[in-house]
Amino acid sequence: MAKVRMNIEVSQDVADFLEEVAREEDTSKTEIVRRALSVLKAFRQQKSKGRGHLGFASDPTKLDAEMLGVLN
Repeated sequence: MAKVRMNIEVSQDVADFLEEVAREEDTSKTEIVRRALSVLKAFRQQKSKGRGHLGFASDPTKLDAEMLGVLN
C-alpha cells in the first residue's frame, strides 16, 4: 500500500501527550497516530451498525467500562 506523508498541527498538550505515549510504548509518534486512527476507524464502522459507544472488558462476557459520546 502506498504511503502518504502528512504534516499536522496540534496543541502543545497534545504534542506532549503523544511524545509520552510513544516513549512509554517504545515506538514512534507516527505509530501512535496510526493506532489512534485505527481505533477511530473501528468506532466509525461499529457506529454505522448502530453501536455508538466504545466498551472495555477484561472478560469478553462482561463489560467493565464504556465511553459514550466521546467520538461523536
